Amino acid sequence: MAKTESSGADVARRAGHRLRLRNRYLRAGLNGLEEYEMVELLLTYAIPRRDVKPYAKMLMERYGSVSRLLDASPEDLMDAAGLGEGSAVLISLIRGLCTHYLEQKVHLCDPLDTAEAAVNYLRLKLGGGKRETLMVLLLDSRHRPIGYETYPGAIDRAQIFPRNINELVLKRNAASVILAHNHPSGVCDPSTE
Repeated sequence: MAKTESSGADVARRAGHRLRLRNRYLRAGLNGLEEYEMVELLLTYAIPRRDVKPYAKMLMERYGSVSRLLDASPEDLMDAAGLGEGSAVLISLIRGLCTHYLEQKVHLCDPLDTAEAAVNYLRLKLGGGKRETLMVLLLDSRHRPIGYETYPGAIDRAQIFPRNINELVLKRNAASVILAHNHPSGVCDPSTE
């Protein structure tokens, strides 16, 4: 009987902790939480009736930042981090929803009329990739994205032929084009090529 009471007390304590965490977020937003607590709060929606703080701390230790955690594939989260499918899908879904949100926001109203706006958009689209990828971003006459194509490459290079770019631009009737590629290694120094 004591074991049941202890389990009941643990469940109540965890429920109280989850509520306090949620209330802190509602009062102060993400600024009121440590990074691991952000992940902890997210995991409370995928893992019921268990203490998720150890998972959150382990994920932050493994990935080092929320951005790297969100860049992880569901397979990596399940295999290397030991999460269940529901938790891995939820974490992956967050990045996908953020990307979709920002794409819609840019497409519907915000032109990419500054280098900073273009870089932020491109980082969102290309960030977190394991292979170098070249992207052709097509813009209308008001500098709003109207489409893009990605061309995956190898670990350290991506290639496209000018003819492919010209065909794409003409087909989509683009007024402007931005070419970009990522650096999966994190080293942004240009190669000699």
